[in-house]
Amino acid sequence: MSAIEVTIKELQQYSYQANSVLASKTLARAQLAGGHLSPIKGRGMEFNECRQYQPGDDIRSIDWRITARTGKTYSKLFSEEKERPVYVLLDLSSSMYFGSQYRLKSVQACHLTALLAWATKHKSDRVGGIIIGEFGHKELKPQRQQRGIMQLLNETVALHNAQLSHKKLASDNNVATPESLAGALTRLRILCKTGSHIMIISDFLNLDDKAQKQLALLKRHNEIEAWQIFDPLELSLPEISANVRLAVSDGQQHGFVSPGDANSRQKYQQHADIKQQALRQVMNRYGIRHHKISSGESLLSQIKSKGK
Repeated sequence: MSAIEVTIKELQQYSYQANSVLASKTLARAQLAGGHLSPIKGRGMEFNECRQYQPGDDIRSIDWRITARTGKTYSKLFSEEKERPVYVLLDLSSSMYFGSQYRLKSVQACHLTALLAWATKHKSDRVGGIIIGEFGHKELKPQRQQRGIMQLLNETVALHNAQLSHKKLASDNNVATPESLAGALTRLRILCKTGSHIMIISDFLNLDDKAQKQLALLKRHNEIEAWQIFDPLELSLPEISANVRLAVSDGQQHGFVSPGDANSRQKYQQHADIKQQALRQVMNRYGIRHHKISSGESLLSQIKSKGK
């Protein structure tokens, strides 16, 4: 597997691997409770039975063939199919294109998207979402079974690799200006139906006040899970020679850190701990399940270990 690029073949492989890790408690909690039929009788998609017409029945439900054959009026009854659509919000903004070991955060995020999408196939018929990046975003309405999954994965590969090559994604629909996390969450509020299951895959470095407000509004009527992708270097500095300095930048400001200096490592660690604590507090405040996935090791090994 490539550490910096994503292929559709790699993401398709998770259709087989998802079964082997479904026993994981962590992954099991990310599954949908959809794909079942309720006993509610009414106009739905799943035919249940016919019965003799009763006052109050919808005349559109009359079974004219049986009525003509028997001479008595019969109505069709349906069981309402309860589906719970899943929406994946995949963050492929600039901060995700970083990796100090194993693979880029963006690549790990794409692989996690595939794993979760294939795993939900066993519980829900519809998968959609929003992919955001530096060259715009892509909105995908939930579609049934494998069609929805493949649409999500194809768009994921296209946008990820296009940004890696610094090329704009050719599309007739949704590519324009960079989409913020707050903007994507706002769009999700419009797209998703009440009771949807939303999985956000991001490093959450852009979870500003606007994004937090939208997150809170989304959580009122939907189930949300946060999958934080992080690189080991973002949490702590390695102990190396005191004479080495590392160049760092947030895209605007530039500076240097000295991993060999114990005091510098301690300050760096404290700053990282504060940021992690703040993120945990946000997720706890809104009752959002928070999972952490490192880009510095195998995705499957982490999922399996979390489920033990």
